[in-house]
Amino acid sequence: MRVNSWVIGVVSATMLAAIPAQAETLPKPIEMLAQQGLTIVDTFEAPGGLVGYAARFQGQAIALYLTPDGEHVLIGNLLNLDGEDIAAEPLYQAVTGPEQERAWDLMANAKLVQDGDVNAPRVIYTVTDPNCPYCHRFREAAQPWIDAGLVQLRHLMVGIIREESLTQAAAIMGAPDTTAALEQHLARLNRGGIEATPRFVRIGNEVIRDNHRIIRELGISATPVVYYRDENNHVQVIRGMPQPTMFEAVFGPRP
Repeated sequence: MRVNSWVIGVVSATMLAAIPAQAETLPKPIEMLAQQGLTIVDTFEAPGGLVGYAARFQGQAIALYLTPDGEHVLIGNLLNLDGEDIAAEPLYQAVTGPEQERAWDLMANAKLVQDGDVNAPRVIYTVTDPNCPYCHRFREAAQPWIDAGLVQLRHLMVGIIREESLTQAAAIMGAPDTTAALEQHLARLNRGGIEATPRFVRIGNEVIRDNHRIIRELGISATPVVYYRDENNHVQVIRGMPQPTMFEAVFGPRP
């Protein structure tokens, strides 16, 4: 099932769906959607006599709107006169927010590589593999904001891209100064990166095992994955290298 984020689809009661445990309390169209795989999380206020439902499908937050006759459902975005999606805040609070705040907390409590001024006002967590070219491009993109003291990156090091990624990630995390070790690795990329000193690898292995547990828990299987807070202090996640049009949303105004 794929929902177009720009088009509000009208779905008849014969095509729709909800959670069996809630079957006695949900209207029939919502009930049928849940039976087809949507998880109905909560309701929210909507205009025009509609009743809003915050739902989840395959990890995606979806807004549903039950029509006043109780027999049809609108699926997708509903915009106000300012062009704002009225479901954005309810969906964050009910569906995406709790999951992404939990991911933020997991990152915050992990052993990370501090990259940039520890007092920089904007904190960005990024899942980084030593041999991920897009991780390095993301780091390069962040450089002007880091140099200006506006952004600090906190790297959750993992080893999933190449065979040597595991030992290099462990060598970085096992080094006495992880920030300097990451800088050394970046400076030596053209020569294969940081040397996997056995003593440091042994020390760092436990950290990398913990980091891999975190990414499994969060369903992460590729890098980079970037977590940042937007202007509403909501945790947002980007899987992959952010597009240049997203830089100011991620890093803040250009220095």
